[in-house]
Amino acid sequence: MSKGAKRGQNRFAGAQKRRRDYRITRIKDEVIPKLKSFVGKASFGGITQFSKFCADLYNDCLPVNEKKIGYRTLVQSAEYWTLLGPLFHRHWHSSDNMESEKEKLVGKLATQRAERLQAETERLRKEVDALRVALRNHGASPMNLPELKPTNQDFMTKFDKTCRALKLILDASDSMFAADLDAMKISCAYNDLEPVEGLVPKELATPFIQWMKAKEKNHGDQ
Repeated sequence: MSKGAKRGQNRFAGAQKRRRDYRITRIKDEVIPKLKSFVGKASFGGITQFSKFCADLYNDCLPVNEKKIGYRTLVQSAEYWTLLGPLFHRHWHSSDNMESEKEKLVGKLATQRAERLQAETERLRKEVDALRVALRNHGASPMNLPELKPTNQDFMTKFDKTCRALKLILDASDSMFAADLDAMKISCAYNDLEPVEGLVPKELATPFIQWMKAKEKNHGDQ
């Protein structure tokens, strides 16, 4: 009789199944009862902290011939998490916690978007400042940028592209940032400490918003 596994057969399948069955039994008999005793007495900041605690319970007084389990294994294995996950969601992941985490995530995204917008705004500010200087050299007033009938078509093309780029950034922010056409400023919906003039200096916001008003007027006349 030949020894070893047959072709296509996993010679370790039996050992793997025995280890899996042992772990499932230990989770049911040892981890879950101990875990339930901590309901109302312990709190977890998230799944990672919870799974690490479960791994500690599992590995405590583990027979020397058994391999310790990692907290990632408890989460990544559907068989193990099916046993532990419901307890986490029932006792330590209430709707209040979910809403709190959602608010934290929204705040974090808002901060990231604000930082990106600030960097992009600074780049655009420098470019617009240069364009405004060129306009003044042509005898134009900054307050009359949208109505300007330029003699320098190349300049106005660059100015139009700059404004379009800034408008794309605002549109991509999902209403987090917006141009207030009446107040002539760019605002952030999540910034309660925003300056009165908005996120950017008024001398930068004014030409851009005048450009937007001119575009809206042109569309309305069509």
